Amino acid sequence: MAISVKGVDPRVRRTRQLLQQAFMELLEEKGFSSMTIQNITERATVNRATFYAHFEDKYALMDSITREQFQLNVTNTLPNTLYWNTNTLHTLIQSVFDFLTEIHSHQCHSNSTNNQFEPMLDRAVQQELYTLLLSKLKQAIPNAGRHVPAEITAQVISWAIFGVASQWSREENSISTEQMVNYVLTIVNEGMR
Repeated sequence: MAISVKGVDPRVRRTRQLLQQAFMELLEEKGFSSMTIQNITERATVNRATFYAHFEDKYALMDSITREQFQLNVTNTLPNTLYWNTNTLHTLIQSVFDFLTEIHSHQCHSNSTNNQFEPMLDRAVQQELYTLLLSKLKQAIPNAGRHVPAEITAQVISWAIFGVASQWSREENSISTEQMVNYVLTIVNEGMR
């Protein structure tokens, strides 16, 4: 789970940023499987104990980076509103499609082995999407007016959006992103009410 950096000591934030930056550089240079904790700590100019104070292993570091990048992407695209409407949902779906397309496109051009960590990236994005939807559903719609609990609604909608976007972003497509986003929007729109 990603740690919110708001209110975190600036030194802790800086160390996390150094580790994340080192990870991303090494991912490009060496690939995920060849990268070691030692490589990361040397590049970030921190010791191993500091690394382990922040992350359990390189998988946890990658998970953190993915979650934070997804949160940032969504934060930058979604309007800051309590109320969800068709336009807000469209923007969220578009954001998920764009994020996954970028990740999968990057993996195809990267020298790293995609199959090794792709499921972890996908899990992190889907879980963050679920958390966001659940939060919005609980804020915007009182439970008394729902026939299905917010947790189940968020789970179904997050998987619907994520599943289609993930599959679509991995394939050559004759259908445009906008058209796919509109198809998904039509299908899930009722679940957000």
